[in-house]
Amino acid sequence: MDTVFNPGANPSAIVHRPVIVKTQDLSKTYRTGFWLNQQVASLQSCSLEVYKGETFGLLGPNGAGKTTLLKLLLGIIRPSSGTAQLLNQPAGDQTIKQQIGYLPENPYFYDYLTGWEFLTYSAGLFNIPASIYKERIPALLDMVGLSRQAAIKKQLRQYSKGMLQRIGMAQALINDPEIIFLDEPMSGLDPTGRYQVREVILSLKDQGKTIFFNSHILSEDRKSVV
Repeated sequence: MDTVFNPGANPSAIVHRPVIVKTQDLSKTYRTGFWLNQQVASLQSCSLEVYKGETFGLLGPNGAGKTTLLKLLLGIIRPSSGTAQLLNQPAGDQTIKQQIGYLPENPYFYDYLTGWEFLTYSAGLFNIPASIYKERIPALLDMVGLSRQAAIKKQLRQYSKGMLQRIGMAQALINDPEIIFLDEPMSGLDPTGRYQVREVILSLKDQGKTIFFNSHILSEDRKSVV
């Protein structure tokens, strides 16, 4: 796996920012086979640091362990060895969940909800007051380039791949997170869809958000961080 940084950034300025993500020799091994006597290494000795306000792109081919790393950082799975910290807490700590946004590579949505209903439901998971989410949802729809009318009237089962990716991006931002994790955010999108996602990432970067995303598309990732 490789990382992509902004080549125009001042390295000393980055180093003096707080560390948001830190891993040390992080590894994950799965047992396979009928007797579970075979081991497959999904991630090996990953050490990295991501600073506050940084846009961090993690590159690698399919099967390189990118999604495994994200799941370890989010506490979805546990490491076989090594350590991971997120927002100065052990990865998976419940106290920092409110400060994290996450868009998985292949998200599953409730098909019979409209986009607006889905975002309202997502806001409820974070106990966001109605007075706040009723203003935040329209702003997020505008940010991700999704029609308010479509969000109100169309069920998610009627959405295209690009529309689902945009509504997924909106739900990842519904809680105004400190850090946003995006797993292959441009996967399966046409050029227009990739451009729109890239514009959202750049907008978040301008807001000072910390962004950690995985991809295997080097050309698009360079455009997102430069």
